[in-house]
This record gives sequence, C-alpha cells and structure tokens, in this order.
Amino acid sequence: MENQYFRLCISDKLRHPLEVLGLSSQYRNSIKKEDFDALDGAVVAYFSSESHPEISDVMEAPAFLLSDQLKHIFGLYEPQFQGKIIQLFAGEPECKDNYLYWFPYLPAISCLHPAAEKYPNGMLKKLVLDKTEIPLQSHYFKVAGILEHRVIVSLPLAESILRRCPYGIDLQPVEVR
Repeated sequence: MENQYFRLCISDKLRHPLEVLGLSSQYRNSIKKEDFDALDGAVVAYFSSESHPEISDVMEAPAFLLSDQLKHIFGLYEPQFQGKIIQLFAGEPECKDNYLYWFPYLPAISCLHPAAEKYPNGMLKKLVLDKTEIPLQSHYFKVAGILEHRVIVSLPLAESILRRCPYGIDLQPVEVR
C-alpha cells in the first residue's frame, strides 16, 4: 500500500470559529527554524467570547495552531515534536474560559510534484505531492515552494486524530504521485 497523505485544516462548516486576538506577528506560518527557536516558550493571546465561538482543534489564522489534544497525538508520532504554548483567554472579564494551543514547528519539505498546478499569480490550483521527495516516516510537514500554508499528515497520524473525535477539523486527501 502506498503512503497516503491528507491536508489538515480547519473545517469550513464552522459557523463561528474562534478568532485569536493579540498574537504577535512573530507567530507566522512561514517561520524559519532559527526564528522559531527564538520565540518565547509560552505566550498569552485573547479571543472574544461575545459571539460564542466554536472551539476547533486546529486554527489557521493568524497562525497554524494545534489544540493540546492534537499536540499530544503529534508527539506520539514524532517524539521530537517542537511547539510553543499559546494560552488563550477570553477578552471579556466576566468570561473565565481559556484554552491551550500549540504553535508547532512544521518542517518544510520541497515535495511538490511537476503535475501540481498554479494560477498565474502563483497561488496553488491543484496540490500534487511527489512521493519520492517525502522522507520515510514523515508524519507531518508543510509543503515548501508554495504561497499557501498547507499542513500535511500521514495516514497513520490522520487515523489517530480521527479516533479521538476532534472538533472542527477537516482531513482532505492529497494526490501523491
């Protein structure tokens, strides 16, 4: 059986996704390893609880974040998992809700297949991965060489995620050649 991969992203079915406020622009998706290492180990950010947000296990804006539950699953597959803690507190004093997320370091892998398609402006039209460029035992990574931020997970990791019944995520199959 060939390796199968999936794009991990927030579900488009969420009506009121959590909106993170006050997260420093240092926490961006295209961060280099040395910049990641220089970040604080833990920071505080906020969210508005007035709209009764839906708390997803993955966030994509302003940066890609994993819930504490998903961080533990990632760590099972890659013991060298590196992440920075993002503690989210409600911006309203009367709300005591808070959530723990992780800003993961995702290795960038240049694995775009020549069959991948891009629009004239450089945006990705069709994602196709080159299986010969993906290192064996790579359970999660981001695709290098594209403008968008695409987080890819292996089939075993995707199955482990789904067994835990995460909320508000989507796992989209990715073509691999």
